[in-house]
Amino acid sequence: MDETYDVVVVGAGPAGSRAAEAAARRGAKVLLIDQRQRIGVPVHCAEFVPQMISRYVPFSSQCVLQDIDTMVTHLPGNRSYEMSSPGYMLDRSLFDKELAASAVLAGARVSIETKAIGRTSEGVVVERGAQKEILRAKVIIGADGAHSFAARSLGYPPTRTIIALQYEVVNPHAQSHVDVFFHPDMEGGYAWFFPKGKTANVGVGILPRKGYLLLNRLNEFLRTLVDSKRLQDIHIIGKKGGAIPCEMPRQTVLENVLLAGDAACHAHPITGGGILNAVMAGEMAGRIAAQAVLRNDLGYLQHYQAEWREAFGSTLSYGASKRSFLEENWQRPGVDFEDLIRKTWVGFKEYYGERHSRKS
Repeated sequence: MDETYDVVVVGAGPAGSRAAEAAARRGAKVLLIDQRQRIGVPVHCAEFVPQMISRYVPFSSQCVLQDIDTMVTHLPGNRSYEMSSPGYMLDRSLFDKELAASAVLAGARVSIETKAIGRTSEGVVVERGAQKEILRAKVIIGADGAHSFAARSLGYPPTRTIIALQYEVVNPHAQSHVDVFFHPDMEGGYAWFFPKGKTANVGVGILPRKGYLLLNRLNEFLRTLVDSKRLQDIHIIGKKGGAIPCEMPRQTVLENVLLAGDAACHAHPITGGGILNAVMAGEMAGRIAAQAVLRNDLGYLQHYQAEWREAFGSTLSYGASKRSFLEENWQRPGVDFEDLIRKTWVGFKEYYGERHSRKS
């Protein structure tokens, strides 16, 4: 096997697969690696995406478990507020597999059970079973999640995150909206109820320093869903957990390495949503990496940083400022909790007021 490539992509999630496809379509020799046995499994995601994602990546209707039209935000005191939020509940495992397959059909190669463990001047050091190998690469794209090896190899400290725990439960009532719940006990985060037809994703995310309370908070939330008749009983058919980046995006071009998706902190710092930005950034990274190789000019990689910042950088920066305000004031004595959430959650017009004033 020839182990010399123009581009090696680390991580076969949405960002990585889109990067591999984009680079391969432009004639680059591409290898997409992933340490898992099966691409798309396990799923660490609430699986809700905005409808506009279909503008940026093709996927089959089989990936969509159901359509969503509205988001309902719930605050203490049984107050709830609706906003239009057209989107899809995805089958993320199938979605990820389709994107990886599209990369292969574009000319990329895929290697599963291949773990990146080091970086040299030649490329990426990987483990395949008991063997260590060097994959020579002109450009490396790190799309390997919140605990990114690629980011660590560049000297970045651990990413600030929200930690989340989610159950998939049997859902007795069909609905076309997603629900988000805020409560002072869920510090820095929120709970969600996202329907998927006969099942639903039910989860809680909170600050890591409150992680010891996470399981209790989720179980308490489940009991409130039963008490409110949203669930008839608690029937858990799946469990998953993970970390969601919630800080300012990083410098994403260093030497011959590009970062994309959660590895680049491209998830929204308030909502945690990151799939749309991941597929957008992945396509940009792959396309620009291939162009840099074809031009024999690694300086061209800097176009990637400029392009994703132009596309969604201001949205993430604004979200990060709101995240700081949220965390600084959550435990402040006498804080008006509803006012705090209105100013820091995307479901309220108050969230956008400061952004509009900045532009004017």
